Amino acid sequence: MQTEHTLEIKKIIAGGNGMGHLDDGMVVMTPFVLPGERVNVAKLKQFSGHIQATTLSIKQPSPQRCPPLCPQFGTCGGCSLQHTPYSNQLAIKQEILFETLIRGHVLPEKKIPLPLPSPHSEEYRYKIRLHLAKNGRIGFHKMQSHALVSITHCPLAAPALNRVLLNLSASGLLPEIASSCNQIELICSPKDTTVAATLFLSETRQPSRTLLETMLSIINLKGLMLQHKRQTMFIPKPILLRQSFSTATHHYTLQWDNRSFFQINPQQNQQLIDIVLTAAGTVAGKKILDLFCGMGNFSIPLALRGARVTGVELNKNAVAAARTNARNAEIHESKFITADVSRYLRQLANMQSRFDIVLLDPPRKGLGHATEVLAQIPAEMIVYISCDLATLTRDLKTLVKKYRLMSVTPIDMFPHTHHIECVAVLEKN
Repeated sequence: MQTEHTLEIKKIIAGGNGMGHLDDGMVVMTPFVLPGERVNVAKLKQFSGHIQATTLSIKQPSPQRCPPLCPQFGTCGGCSLQHTPYSNQLAIKQEILFETLIRGHVLPEKKIPLPLPSPHSEEYRYKIRLHLAKNGRIGFHKMQSHALVSITHCPLAAPALNRVLLNLSASGLLPEIASSCNQIELICSPKDTTVAATLFLSETRQPSRTLLETMLSIINLKGLMLQHKRQTMFIPKPILLRQSFSTATHHYTLQWDNRSFFQINPQQNQQLIDIVLTAAGTVAGKKILDLFCGMGNFSIPLALRGARVTGVELNKNAVAAARTNARNAEIHESKFITADVSRYLRQLANMQSRFDIVLLDPPRKGLGHATEVLAQIPAEMIVYISCDLATLTRDLKTLVKKYRLMSVTPIDMFPHTHHIECVAVLEKN
């Protein structure tokens, strides 16, 4: 029998849950609620310091509550904030960031602003990863579960992706695809809406050539990539994805393929680049170290402004794309190196290498132990781009021993979710 409780929600915390307390003071975390609401919840799991609950009903709704965009909201695990207007989502994220940095004792010298709104709060995702059940059902995972929520449309996905998803669902091919594939990633090229797909194979047996050719012909895909562990194969060939950019001084285009990371919200990525360029200031002639440089998202615009950029990236395909993008932009005084960032940082520290600016955009796990090494690299400024508040706060606690944390600017890269992108700017003490 479920243990039910009624409580008042005090605030929204990192991860998107609401937080309240039982009469005995025990902390309760529960999803899809808002501050000030009185809600009925059922206990899912007891931990030493809190209870994880599920929300049963809203007894007293917040005036900030609104109908969600998607009929699957509350079941699908993709979104956590669709039940409140976009303006309030930004205020919630600002408060989450503020509290996280206070708890970590790394509050910046400048006031934390509201997150920079995304140019589009819907249809902004140019990449989605879908899960496949053995019977051919396709969709996203449920909240806190590996159970599948079937979908044929996602309001956050770009229209071209939704058209392909609808074609895929109506094709009758999904049961056969699911016999050898457990995930499908759809990727849309921001410049021309070309759609390619990556099939993540659950075993070494590949789908038949007939099936793959049928997928290309009737689902409106330009290309397929098959991936099993570290092995990849393209049908018929790698499809180039492109995005064009405009800064105050330059116009340029970047290109990459399925094997390289890119920001899934391309319009907001343009604003992210503008924020980084503003933070870096005048860079002509300066030496910049770009860690986790990918295909050159920040390296190329910095080099176009006259910086001498050293880009470091473990993904050799992304490095190849960065070198191509540099050639296409007629950049000659920058270089891109395929290397593990942590090991390369240790080499730089041993050689006592100096840079004017170090820029890094690590994956969700952050820089970790290598942050101690980064702090040893002489630089006037560090610009840290992060998509995870916990690992950003952890790494900043190390960096502020030798640097002043000037600002942390939140950028809403993922509307309707709890995720927050940030740009932290540190200057040498």
